Amino acid sequence: MKTTRLVATALFSITRILSLLYLVTAIYVVFIFLFTINTPPAWLPLGISDGHFEIYFPFTHTPFLLGDYTQSFIAIMILIMFGYGIFLWMLSNIFKTFKQEKLFTATGVKRLSVFYGTNFIVPILILIGFFIAKIEISDMLIITCLHFVIGIFAFFMAAIFKQGLLLQEEQDLTL
Repeated sequence: MKTTRLVATALFSITRILSLLYLVTAIYVVFIFLFTINTPPAWLPLGISDGHFEIYFPFTHTPFLLGDYTQSFIAIMILIMFGYGIFLWMLSNIFKTFKQEKLFTATGVKRLSVFYGTNFIVPILILIGFFIAKIEISDMLIITCLHFVIGIFAFFMAAIFKQGLLLQEEQDLTL
C-alpha cells in the first residue's frame, strides 16, 4: 500500500500543478483578449497579423500560444483550457483519495461519481454544441470516445469504492 500512496502522491502533485497551469493560462488569455476588444494596446503581450495571433509569455516576446484571430477559435481555445484545467483538478482529487490512510470513504465515492458523470456528460454536450455550430467534429468525436472510456473506468471504480465503503462500515459496526 506504501507504493500506491507514493505513486498517488506523485500523480496528485503532477495533475494539480498541470491543472493550475491550464487554469492560470486560461485566465491570462481571457484578460489579454478582454483588453483587445476595441483596439489592442501596445503594452499587451499579443501580436496580431494576417488573421492570426501570438500570445507571448509574460514580459517577453516569446510566443507560446498561436492561433486564428477569430471569435470562434478564441472561444473554443479558452473553453478547452478551462475544461482541461477542471478535468485535471478532478483527476488530482481522485489521486488524493488514493493518498489517504482510509481508502474507502464517502468523499472518495463522491469524487469518483462526479468524475465519471462529468466524463460522460460534458464531452457529449460539447459534441452537440460543435454539431449545432457546424464546426468540424471528427477530432471532438475521438475525444468524446476517450472521455467515455475514462468515465466507464471511473464508474467501475466508484462501484468498487461504494461496495468497499459498505463493507468497511459493516466491519466498523461489528467491532
